[in-house]
Amino acid sequence: MEFRKLRRRALMALCASAAFTPAAAWAQGDSDSDGAAAPDDGTIIVTAQKREQRLQDVPVSVTALGSAQLEAAGIDSGTEIARQTPNLRVSVLGDESQPKFAIRGISTPEFNLNAISPTGVFYDEVYVGSSFLGGAQIFDIERVEVLRGPQGTLFGKNTTAGAINFISRAPTFRNEGEISVGYGEYNYAEIKGAGEAPLIEDKLSVRFAFNVAHSDGYIENVNPAGRDLSNIDRKAGRLTIGYKDDTGFDATLRLFAVQNDARAIGAINEGLGPGGTNAFGLNPRLNPFDGTPLTRHQVATDRSGVIEVRGRGAILTMNRDLGGVTLTSISSYIGGHFLNLVDGDGTIAPLLHIDFGSKTEEYSQDLRLSTNGSGPFNAIVGLYHQRDDIDIETTYLLFGGPPVFPVLTQSYEQARRSYAVYADGTFDLSAALAVYGGLRYTWDKGRLTNFQVAPIIPVQADKSYSDGEPTGRIGVRLKPADDIMLYGQFARGYRSSAINGGALTNPADLNVANPEKLDSWEVGLKSQLFDRMLTFNVSAFLYKFRNQQFINVVGIGTQQLVNAGRSEIKGIEIEAALRPAEGLSLTAGLGLLDSKYKELLLNGVDLSGNELIEAPHRTLNLAADYRVPVGAEGSLSFHFDATNVTRQYFSATNSADFRVPAFWDVGARIAFVEPSGRFEIAAYAKNLTDNRKSTGIQIDPSTLTKFSTVPYPRRFGVELTARFR
Repeated sequence: MEFRKLRRRALMALCASAAFTPAAAWAQGDSDSDGAAAPDDGTIIVTAQKREQRLQDVPVSVTALGSAQLEAAGIDSGTEIARQTPNLRVSVLGDESQPKFAIRGISTPEFNLNAISPTGVFYDEVYVGSSFLGGAQIFDIERVEVLRGPQGTLFGKNTTAGAINFISRAPTFRNEGEISVGYGEYNYAEIKGAGEAPLIEDKLSVRFAFNVAHSDGYIENVNPAGRDLSNIDRKAGRLTIGYKDDTGFDATLRLFAVQNDARAIGAINEGLGPGGTNAFGLNPRLNPFDGTPLTRHQVATDRSGVIEVRGRGAILTMNRDLGGVTLTSISSYIGGHFLNLVDGDGTIAPLLHIDFGSKTEEYSQDLRLSTNGSGPFNAIVGLYHQRDDIDIETTYLLFGGPPVFPVLTQSYEQARRSYAVYADGTFDLSAALAVYGGLRYTWDKGRLTNFQVAPIIPVQADKSYSDGEPTGRIGVRLKPADDIMLYGQFARGYRSSAINGGALTNPADLNVANPEKLDSWEVGLKSQLFDRMLTFNVSAFLYKFRNQQFINVVGIGTQQLVNAGRSEIKGIEIEAALRPAEGLSLTAGLGLLDSKYKELLLNGVDLSGNELIEAPHRTLNLAADYRVPVGAEGSLSFHFDATNVTRQYFSATNSADFRVPAFWDVGARIAFVEPSGRFEIAAYAKNLTDNRKSTGIQIDPSTLTKFSTVPYPRRFGVELTARFR
């Protein structure tokens, strides 16, 4: 793990903070709490509008998953949060470190390392632009917030679909800690924990958290000379330093590093030619030794499919209370590299080996003022800057390489810069009626330089773009009773221009796609009934989508990034939570979508009327939790969850090759906690239905191959946890 650069940048940030001086109240709650929910009355606190508010008071469609919910459901990576979130899908290609999020049917059709997602991923309010650093590992987490709909005012560009914010635990200024060890099928072994020690009472505290996991692979490689694929080998650590004083100042510094060395999680190759053949005339789904079909958990490959991820970062958050307003500064650095060794032909023959490599560095600064008062008007105004630099190098080794065939090396550098000014506010016209709105103007610049595919395409002229776009929202909120809120709003989202990083054989493919824009109309109801025993929230929306960015595959080795037509999406989300008896909690979420391309012409084919990619008609999630005392011995906790997703497509053609049938995913957990709450033993089960439907599909035009990712199989395990206070 690379901490040297991290320390240097952290020291620079701390020196800069000296000019900032003495801030507002702590943004996070105490570590004993669930983080997103207080189980006594169903209250959930979120920061979806950059300030602490009750979820029921926020006119945004939000799902908040607290630490207790995440633990009970066994959610330990960002790719699993869709199990408890309506109208959210997460697809992966080979490994959970590179997820592709789709909210309300809006996604990106590409996995290129320089691609821009329409779903913004945030760590502790810091935007993460790199796709391979977007698969957050869930450890020592306070909560996860999934915001549906355009979030262009407060979260900025590239949140056309919505935003996902992973919020880690803040220091509690108490001596405490916990450690958990687990073991499961496929020799899955995990150890994770967190500990905190105050250095100066109620002023300075240090918290450290870590996660280490390893397992054997579950995809059998029938090649005797190869290794099984889809193992787990990940490590992550986070150091958090918290400071506060009596003058209204606080600061939190987070240093983190991640390391992943998996082997092609769940990836299988399938040919798209006649009889399932690829561009080399071979069928990757046949056993080369006996000609029998391979199962969904088998491959025949001459490469291990290594996926190596290294990431590091520093986030410094400072608050200063200025009386009627709070000044907040969030400074960040995130960097890392990615390497993926792919068997491009998917067979035991050394026909095509592809090595994808990338290095990235990202910096951001958010400076904002927010009002503290309880008066009729509250607002946030701010300035924002973000930059990222990415170096890409992809090598193609054909037929064993030299001297038979030269090594092809595609390489380029890309730099992006973004600046924004924003304001958002709410004005209470009466105790029941309020209007709210916000506006953000963003300037984006991007440049791709030194593009070449040696030795066949020489260095090309630079490609660049410069955008300036407004985003915002305006709405009205009505509270006819304390626990009932109605809202209606219009919002606009924007995804910046993009440059095609997938050009390979044709220099003309190196092009710039224009920004895509989305107009959203939404109405919603948030309510708590029967003395807050029942929470019932519903939202309905209509999207008008223009200039969607698409990958247009026009032949072997040729793909273009284009703007394609118009789309319309209509949908509903319903979320309910019921606490009918002490210790019993029932939750449910339903997402419904009706998505259509109104105008779409790809490769000369009119696809109007087809469904959008990764836009299933229905997503359903159910969960039940029950805690029952066991005399004086402690308590038993039971958890059950189920997710159902209907048919979806991974291509705008809606062809059978890219269709994923409906599936169910079921999990369960039972835990015994002794009376003091210090020790816990649990047993869990995941994917009880043994679902093997693809979680991600991507076409490789260079080989006429479809890469599919198969989920982890049904598995069982146990966990032991000890807590110290």
